[in-house]
Parts: sequence; structure tokens; C-alpha cells
Amino acid sequence: MTDLVTGAAGFLGSHLTALLLARGRQPRALIHPVRDAGWEALPGVDVHRADIADGAAVASAMAGVDCVFHCAARTGPWGPPAEYRRVNVAGLESMVRAAMAAGVRRFVHVSSITVHGNDVHGAADEESPLRCEPNPYSQSKVAGELLLRRMIKDEAAPVTIVRPGWIYGPGDTASFGRFATMITNGQMIVVGAGQNHIPLAYVDDVAEGMLLAGQAWQAASRVYLLLNDEPVTQREFLAAIAAELGVAPPARRIPYRVGLIAGGVAETTWKLTGREQAPPVMRYGLRLLGGENRFSIGRARCELGFSPAIGYAEGVRRGIAWYREARAGARQDDGNTAGTVIMT
Repeated sequence: MTDLVTGAAGFLGSHLTALLLARGRQPRALIHPVRDAGWEALPGVDVHRADIADGAAVASAMAGVDCVFHCAARTGPWGPPAEYRRVNVAGLESMVRAAMAAGVRRFVHVSSITVHGNDVHGAADEESPLRCEPNPYSQSKVAGELLLRRMIKDEAAPVTIVRPGWIYGPGDTASFGRFATMITNGQMIVVGAGQNHIPLAYVDDVAEGMLLAGQAWQAASRVYLLLNDEPVTQREFLAAIAAELGVAPPARRIPYRVGLIAGGVAETTWKLTGREQAPPVMRYGLRLLGGENRFSIGRARCELGFSPAIGYAEGVRRGIAWYREARAGARQDDGNTAGTVIMT
């Protein structure tokens, strides 16, 4: 059985590909030919290099595929809106149409809880309304889901949508690795009182949920939240990281509303001055870290048999083990190159 994983060189895609191999499946990886040029696939993975806008290359990658796991996306809350629309909306549509033309049985699309807004002010489930945040990532993910709703209804597209929570674990350089560094250096700041709940999702649990969504017959045309519903507060999560690192937990804090105002000002200033680099503080991350975000995964538990296996304490332990190993490797690389003479 052949499964196509788009974005297989990324954080979630690489973990999913490894899981498919472990389950005896035949994963095929679709990766970007330039951005992921240095990526090395695990043995047994059939690699196709193509931009998702390249129709002929995508069609070739789809040949003989039973299930597509679409992890590829333009992520992060800062960048040209047109690029987000190209990848997360137009690219998504072309991928689904290519899958339908190839007779793919199931297309599992990775969306995000951000489609509900990064602060749901309490609890939410799959039926909670979609809400665009003021950033191109959130807007494009909502637009992508609305597109899929129409394709499912009007064209019987064989799509299942999964909305992972805040994915973390080994290999997460976007947030977990950055938090670990900031906590180590005494730079981390608690947003608000820190008693708010955060929607954690350990990466291997999300990969398992995706595999279940690709297998269950009743998952066709359905939407599932994939995260750990273990109640974890912001302070508990940051304190667990600090404890695993052997340092003091963050003591400094900024009021939630003050942080949002500061983030809005920073974003406006950066846009007016035309800066490409993201501002140091943004409302997207502040809402995710400081908002009250509890989600029910009852539908995934009932219909998919989804049961998160990794609690946050174990997830943090594994994440910090990876972080230490990665830092040690970086220091070794620096040492190996320090005395190198470049001949020109």
C-alpha cells in the first residue's frame, strides 16, 4: 500500500513518514526541490521532488497512491499573503484535484486549530465557528477549509480534515527549541498569569491520529481535532521545560492585553516600514501561549479510536533530550570547522 506524504521533510511530515515505515507501509515523499535539497530520506522511502504547483510532477507522484497525507503548507504568521494563498489554497486545490484524477481513496489534509482563532476564550470542538486571525497563515488555513467543504459537497472529494493542536516534540525548532533556549538564557516571559490552558499535541500522537484518519471508513468527509486533552497550563508547560533543563522557571511576565497591544503595534510598524523579517513579538504567538484554549477530542476518540499516548511531562522529557543532542551536535560542528582553512 503506497501513501504519499507531502512536506515529508518537515517536522510533522518526517515523523509521519517514519511511522508509516514502522507500520510496514510504503511511504512516498513529496518534497520541495530547492528548499529541501539537502534532506535525506529514510531507507525505503520513494522520494519525489516537486513544487505542489507543478501539475505534471504532482500527477506522477500520485500514480498508484492509496492515501495522501497533505502536510505541506506555508506556515508562520508573517510573510507575503499571496504566497500563503498560492500554497495553502491554490496549491491545496490542485493537490486534491490531482488525487481525484489518480483515483486516490483518501486525502488527509492537515489544517490547524488556528482556524478557530488562537484564543477560543474557553473550550471548542470541531463544530465551533471558524474565525480568521489578522495574519495570512490563519486566513489561508480558513480559506483552505472552506474550499475543501465546497469540494466535498459539490464534487465528492475524498477528503478528511485534521486540525492538530500546538505540535511539539523532537525536531521542533519553531517553538519548543526556541522556548528551551530562551528559558536556558533567562529570557522567557510568561504571558498573562500563566494559568491559561494551552492546546498541546505531541508530534507522534498527531502522526498516529492522521494514520487513523486515513484508514477509518467513517472518517470520509469528516473533521477531527488531534491533540492531547490533558489539561496543561502555560506555567506548567514552561516549568516542566525548565525542570528538565535544570534551570529556574520563567519569573517575568507581561499582562496578556498589554502584550496583544504591543504585538499589534509591532506588526503595524513592521508593515509600514516594509520589513521582511517578522517582528520580535506578534499577536499570533501571544494568543496561542496566553489564551484560554481547551479542545474536546471526543469525536476523534469515538470515530477513530484516537488516544493520545504521550503526556506533556514525557513529551517535554523527549523534547529536551533531542534539544540537548542537537545543541551538542551544533557545538561539535562548530569545533570541527573552527580550524578549517578555506582555499580559494
